[in-house]
Amino acid sequence: MVVTIRTTHVGSLPRPTELLPFIRGDQEPGPDYQEKLAAATAELFQKQMEVGIDWINDGELGRRDYVTAARQRMTGFGAEKGAVGASDLEEMQEYSKRFKGRQGLLTLTKSTEVKNAACSGEIAYSDEGLADLKVEIDRVVLAAKAKGIPLQNVFFSSPSPGTLANFFEDCYFNDHTKYVEALAKAMKREYDAVHQAGLLLQVDCPDLAMGRHTKFKDLTVQQFREVAATHVRVMNEALADIPADKVRMHVCWGNYPGPHHHDVPLEDIIDVVLGANAKFLSVEACNPGHGHEWEVFQNVKLPEDKVLMPGVLDTTTSHIEHPRLVAQRLMNYVRLVGPERVIACTDCGFSTAAGAVNVPVDIVYAKLASMVKGAQLASQMAAKM
Repeated sequence: MVVTIRTTHVGSLPRPTELLPFIRGDQEPGPDYQEKLAAATAELFQKQMEVGIDWINDGELGRRDYVTAARQRMTGFGAEKGAVGASDLEEMQEYSKRFKGRQGLLTLTKSTEVKNAACSGEIAYSDEGLADLKVEIDRVVLAAKAKGIPLQNVFFSSPSPGTLANFFEDCYFNDHTKYVEALAKAMKREYDAVHQAGLLLQVDCPDLAMGRHTKFKDLTVQQFREVAATHVRVMNEALADIPADKVRMHVCWGNYPGPHHHDVPLEDIIDVVLGANAKFLSVEACNPGHGHEWEVFQNVKLPEDKVLMPGVLDTTTSHIEHPRLVAQRLMNYVRLVGPERVIACTDCGFSTAAGAVNVPVDIVYAKLASMVKGAQLASQMAAKM
């Protein structure tokens, strides 16, 4: 029997250093900026192909982070509020002090104030925003076609409505359910555009896991489950016109290096997560806090129409995983759900914000190459089962 376990990654990759000032908005880009982005996209595609990754993307090349671009394409965000903090870092202050001065989407240390945009009015995905999105989509599609890459092998990530709500506070609706419903109605326009372009949509859903120890850290687990169920419901409404086999979802507990001892266990949310209208499920599955959670699927039956994309590379450390370790991690899932329903993936992205990297570029691709070799070993092991 021939078995082939495919490979992919979560999305963000290190951006070219020379483009960072423009991507982050520190400098105004010149008239040839789109040409530079197009050339960098082609280069990123080539690197992933050379490594042997099966499902690829543009590394979220032109984005400052994974939520700001979507928020900027919508109306209704004229306010500003302090960013939410993570309870594990709030407890372990000796450790969190190292993040002094770091600006991102979360408040990582109390000594550095971080502010994000907040909702101040009615939300709509603007025509100008849609035009901007299509420029990004067209760049990806043209680069894929130039490389001869089938579009069904190219994914394009967008934040879930709940993830947007996790980072951008509501100062208008004063009702969380109404807020995420409005976000979902607006984001449907983005999701549909990605699908209509022929790309595989990935919805990023850290709200379903990381949300527990950030925005909703004061809730009980049951109360958080209810919030998460609402987030899945509104996301499904936004995905109503897209077949599930054209959708990936990524669930994670936050891609920051930290203790993560307040992470909600996968077993406490898995039933809610599996209710999403997405065939492919990416979860953190190898870092010290979640490497054991393959055991969840000993007791939870994976629906027949779902495929797991467990993380087999830790994106917060420069240690390069040995291919045999990658294979062992994959086989934990293969033995439970079968090789045809397992795709090797990373725990999260390698650069969730432009310029913020825990792993140097050369090591990123060395880790990806090791994952490909590990998937090949796991394929050989699975063929003997």
